Amino acid sequence: MSATKSHSCVRHLVGILSGPLAFLIILQIPPFAGLGPLGMKCIAAAVWIILWWMTDAFPIALTSFFSIVLYSLIGVMKPLAAFGFMGNPSIMLLLGAMLLLGVWKESRLIERYACWAITLPIVRGRPMPLLLVFGFAAGLLSMLVPNIPVAILFVSIAVAMAKGVHAEQGQPIYKCLCLSSGVASALGGAGTPIGGAPNLVVIGVIASALHYNVEFLEWSAIGFPMAILWLLIMVFLCWLIFLRNDSGDRIPIETTFERLRGLGPVTRREHIAMLTMLLALFLWSVGQPLAKWLGLPFAKMLTAPVIALLCGCLVFFIPVRTEENGRIRFAMTWAEGLKSVNWDILLFVVGALAFGQMLINGGVDKWLANLISSILGDMSPMAVWLVLMVIAALISQAFSNVAVIGLLLPVTATLAQQYGLNPVVVCLTVGMVANIGIMFPFSSPPAAAAIIGSDGYVEPRDFLKFALPMLACAIIVAFLTGVILGDLVFPMTAAN
Repeated sequence: MSATKSHSCVRHLVGILSGPLAFLIILQIPPFAGLGPLGMKCIAAAVWIILWWMTDAFPIALTSFFSIVLYSLIGVMKPLAAFGFMGNPSIMLLLGAMLLLGVWKESRLIERYACWAITLPIVRGRPMPLLLVFGFAAGLLSMLVPNIPVAILFVSIAVAMAKGVHAEQGQPIYKCLCLSSGVASALGGAGTPIGGAPNLVVIGVIASALHYNVEFLEWSAIGFPMAILWLLIMVFLCWLIFLRNDSGDRIPIETTFERLRGLGPVTRREHIAMLTMLLALFLWSVGQPLAKWLGLPFAKMLTAPVIALLCGCLVFFIPVRTEENGRIRFAMTWAEGLKSVNWDILLFVVGALAFGQMLINGGVDKWLANLISSILGDMSPMAVWLVLMVIAALISQAFSNVAVIGLLLPVTATLAQQYGLNPVVVCLTVGMVANIGIMFPFSSPPAAAAIIGSDGYVEPRDFLKFALPMLACAIIVAFLTGVILGDLVFPMTAAN
């Protein structure tokens, strides 16, 4: 066995053993002040799962799946409650969205959208308009489509454009395009609840900790303007850090035109994919109030998860053509639907939701909130809000954003109430900021996808150089958006 292989084996074994060993050690410690035996069990279980997430001892989805069994076995959560997270409304919303997005991918509508945006007449090969359209095309698409495939798609387009003109590695405009593939995918996801799995964890934790169900339109009323401002800042920072001294020569985009022409005319399947998504967006936005106004008996049933599943199922029943064997071909087959469901993400979210509820059950959220409150001292409520966002933003650069949200949001909810802040708004903004993992390749899958797929046109140190100013600006924008729009969208009477 080589030294490298031996070292890797030892490191993996340490990662596997670290979780249960830490669990057993913590159980031997007397309960901390203000925390009972159940709370210590919850801390021990949380440390076990966090260590396995951090060390990648097992696939993170498997760790999440195992966690709900662990919580039941050690008595920190009743089995029915733990297993019930499989049917959580957030999971159903994510499942329906995956089906909707599956037909986008199978019909190649995603690829057509990306190429169409880049070949708009406003661009015409000019670096800044190209970067602006490219970044917004990725960011807006990631509001509806999981950010990992968006990052992969756009970085592949950026590399194709660079290689099409034999551009050297390190050329600023292609560096910016590759970087924005990952960054815009992470930033744009804040725009809607279906913009990423962490968003659904935020909604789930708010429902558990504050007994408030955040609706699609409510989230978007804060998330959409915030994401737009973040994308504008991203483009400006790309220019300031990388492009400012560039010559500004026109950039050939013939490769993108060729890719778009290769897709041919828009197909019936693509039209169906677009229309079903538009129907879902319409119903998410105004479906329930419109149904109530019309006096329809099923108005209360038009919740976001029901709408997602309804529209996701529709694509299986809309005919496209008749096959040679006489059978009807529908917009999506069941096999394609199964392929579009990402069970890794679903199980990860299930585990993250259970993780947050487990901390609440043991009172760990209130204990941590009191501990942080004693450290913060007489800090003003607004300053506490900012500190929580800074903590969330920085920790999520090193740890899984879903794990950070699951751990930090119950504490945030308690602290917000203690300091007289609107807890729903504070939890939303902290959760949104925690989703911006852009500093390192391991900060988030979109960042890793952009670096790996860039073929050297962007490097990890470029993300490191870009991340700190972007995070600082993102925190300020999130804070101001929450202050200005928060109480309008979530009145304090409803949020408490």
